[in-house]
Amino acid sequence: MLDGGSLDWSHCWHITIGDDVTMAPGVRIIAHDASTKMHLGYTRIGKVEIGDRVFIGAASIVLPGVRIGTNVVIGAGSVVSKSIPDNTVACGNPARAVGATDEWLVRKRREMGTVPCFGEEYTSRQDVTEAMKVEMNSRMTSGIGYVV
Repeated sequence: MLDGGSLDWSHCWHITIGDDVTMAPGVRIIAHDASTKMHLGYTRIGKVEIGDRVFIGAASIVLPGVRIGTNVVIGAGSVVSKSIPDNTVACGNPARAVGATDEWLVRKRREMGTVPCFGEEYTSRQDVTEAMKVEMNSRMTSGIGYVV
């Protein structure tokens, strides 16, 4: 999980996360809903299952009782209130399927052939220089590029 994200530590034993999962900054995984406590005397809880090879975009929220399948991409800012099947790209509030992961990857691979692609040396973890940052922005004439 990248900076600023959180798991529901008060009910973390209800959360299962698979292999090769990336959670971008600000992602929240919640396994309880205390809105029922005042009226019912009980807090609603739910298992959260996240499959293998999942990407959850920045500032997304995953709510109790949700299963995110394998090979799934969740767009930034999504609220995942219902389960998302395997091999799906989903986004929005509430998150809805917008396509198949394989089709999305075909489009992104095609796009990579038309925009600049940058190596590891262009990342913060490799101390990208100011000159390289300027170069990246000047080469991204369409506003988009890719970095390792």
